[in-house]
Amino acid sequence: MKEEIGLLSGFLVILSAVPYAIRTYQGKIQPNLTSWGIWAILGLALLLTYKSSGATSNVWPAVFGFTNPCLITLLALWKGGRKRPNTLEVTCLIVGLASIILWYFARETKALSQYVLYVAITADAVAAIPTIVFVWKEPCGDRPFAWVMFGVGYGLAIFAIEECSFSNYVLPVYMFVGATSIATILIIYRIKQKTPISQWI
Repeated sequence: MKEEIGLLSGFLVILSAVPYAIRTYQGKIQPNLTSWGIWAILGLALLLTYKSSGATSNVWPAVFGFTNPCLITLLALWKGGRKRPNTLEVTCLIVGLASIILWYFARETKALSQYVLYVAITADAVAAIPTIVFVWKEPCGDRPFAWVMFGVGYGLAIFAIEECSFSNYVLPVYMFVGATSIATILIIYRIKQKTPISQWI
């Protein structure tokens, strides 16, 4: 049962990228290139360290948590979203790359991999700041549907965990809270503005 839940959660996470990618291509969503670019690097670090920390059936959302940002970053670059990263963003990128390097040396030791996972999650949270600021200031520049699906996908992953440990719970709980927080900002704005449902997707 846990394996099926893990696959379903992974399916929802990858499915969340479909409307987001389409709206990005159409220019109806303006993803923050810095956040998404860093998330692509950190997504690999999170996937590698999460798997080494003991994730099994619950690893699928982390797989697509890496592929989704790669897709959105490429689309944002193609649509001309380049801008010079600031010091905080460069620091996040460095921490993400460092996490991958640290994983390489710690991959055989489960306990060490867990600490590398925590470093990558911290960097990922900091990388979310530009996107949170953006959706707070310009909520019309993003849409909630994909964030809700992403959050639900990771929320389901919590129930796919086979080995109860802090390291197994920390990633899906963090992703669930992060995604639903962004979605909440976007939803509240649309409710207040009485925005048509077509502009939620």
